Amino acid sequence: MTLHFLDENQEKIQWFKKHENDFIKMRQFFHENPELSKKEFATTDKINKLLESWGIKTDRSFLETGVVGLIKKGTSSKRIGLRADIDALPIDENTDLTYKSKKAGIMHACGHDGHLAMLLFAAKYLQEEADFDGEILLIFQPNEEDSAGARDLIEAGLFKKYPVDAVYAAHNFPGADVGTLLICDGPQMAGTVSIEIDIHGVGCHAAHPYKGVDPIVTAAQVIVALQSIPTRNMAATDSVIITIGTIHGGTAHNVIPETVKLTGTLRYFDPKIRELTKKRIHEITEGICTAFGARADVRLQDGYIATVNHTKETEIALKAAQTLFKAEAISTEKAPSMGAEDFGFMLADQKGSYFYIGNGPDSSTNKLHNAGFDFDDRNLLYGGVYWSVLAQYYLDNAQD
Repeated sequence: MTLHFLDENQEKIQWFKKHENDFIKMRQFFHENPELSKKEFATTDKINKLLESWGIKTDRSFLETGVVGLIKKGTSSKRIGLRADIDALPIDENTDLTYKSKKAGIMHACGHDGHLAMLLFAAKYLQEEADFDGEILLIFQPNEEDSAGARDLIEAGLFKKYPVDAVYAAHNFPGADVGTLLICDGPQMAGTVSIEIDIHGVGCHAAHPYKGVDPIVTAAQVIVALQSIPTRNMAATDSVIITIGTIHGGTAHNVIPETVKLTGTLRYFDPKIRELTKKRIHEITEGICTAFGARADVRLQDGYIATVNHTKETEIALKAAQTLFKAEAISTEKAPSMGAEDFGFMLADQKGSYFYIGNGPDSSTNKLHNAGFDFDDRNLLYGGVYWSVLAQYYLDNAQD
């Protein structure tokens, strides 16, 4: 699909086209040099150096990695936050790209190299060319993939030091045409709870199971029974997923082991549903284990919270997009995902919205967290222009 910008934006678009190749090279540099969560030291240094070279004030005081930039013009106290994640994943890249990752076992398989490059592209324009009244907080956030860098930034005082009127974030979306914007109100990404269950039985010879308590048989009953929670304890309209992802137990074919360990994940949107589901996991697991003569140790750890867009801020993002793109380039019908995203912590703390930009049709490699994934560089133009339009539109139109 070829997207068509509205005619009135041609002057701005031409500026971005003039600099597009430089930012493509920049994005590919970040792709070649990925860094894992909480280890994004060189990435942070590079971003900081670029921002400072454009005359943008930076602040690295919150965490060991990551950096924020501040662009202020005029006299207004209004401030908008724009966030991009910067970390890579522990995946060994399987591509033939000329800019393939130079680090074995580490790659940008989620497009964070593209996210940060889009925001840098917009930052250069906003600093050097744009006219607005207010302040733009550029948030280059570490540790999205591992343990919620967004929450870490909040706890470190990001929004106390730099309070914002709204904060926005973007993510590429395989399965939609390149450059298509997907902007929807309400839930976007699910919250998570990690599940760990130890089922303790009584070990014995496999030929004499009646002399022990078989934790493997018990575990099998628990796994099946847990799937009754979404279908029998929740309304059909409630969104809950329970997945047991690992089973560990036993050392030999003729031995009934003492213990079986299960791990998995719970995904949800509504915190009330989360709490009910956690309660039922305990009750079902412990009840089955008691019935079989076993004992259960259930550990449920809350992880990321759901990412839920705010109505007014989503409407502003949509209206800003409508000033830039023709209608066929904008979608308001994307279904929520049961994947997780730590930007939910920012949206729980501040008003704002999370949107997507298409990364091309779904394929065997165009999937997030896939060893063959690559961010589509055409999105640097679309995303860079849109970030700049959104920032200016918000500062010009949002009511205090």
